[in-house]
Amino acid sequence: HRMRRMHAASSETSGRGAATVHRNKKGQVIDAEQQSRDEADKVERSKHLQALHTEWNKGAVQQKQRADEERRIERVRATGKVDYGNELDEERRAKQHWNDPALKFLEDKPKKTARVPEYKGQAPPNRFGIRPGYRWDGVDRSNGFEKDMLVSRASASARRAEDYSYSVADL
Repeated sequence: HRMRRMHAASSETSGRGAATVHRNKKGQVIDAEQQSRDEADKVERSKHLQALHTEWNKGAVQQKQRADEERRIERVRATGKVDYGNELDEERRAKQHWNDPALKFLEDKPKKTARVPEYKGQAPPNRFGIRPGYRWDGVDRSNGFEKDMLVSRASASARRAEDYSYSVADL
């Protein structure tokens, strides 16, 4: 019975064919088309900002070099011939080649390097022959491994020399 009444009611009363009313979280009526345009603008703005950030994150020097190279290529295309110009000449002159005989005239005399201070006193030997730093206070804080290793090497070497001298003594 209720279904007949709904079908019998006019479109205006039942809301059949009426436009959908969109509301925001507060319950206010909003224009759906305007909201979709706003969201599209927001997406477009975020894409634009992302593109700007991508551009900003690239090196300024590399961008300038790329632009210079593009301008040079455009000049070549426009004139039909390669213009080496002063830039390339200067670049080639600035390069130093290992077999350039005139290079010794351009080289400055060796600069005096600052001497690093060295430790002056006695230091225990180590297997690498490294001297202690100039701030070392002279206290041997090792566990004795280096000393034992050097002693065992020396005794082994002395034993080999003694064995050899004993083996050739009869000759």
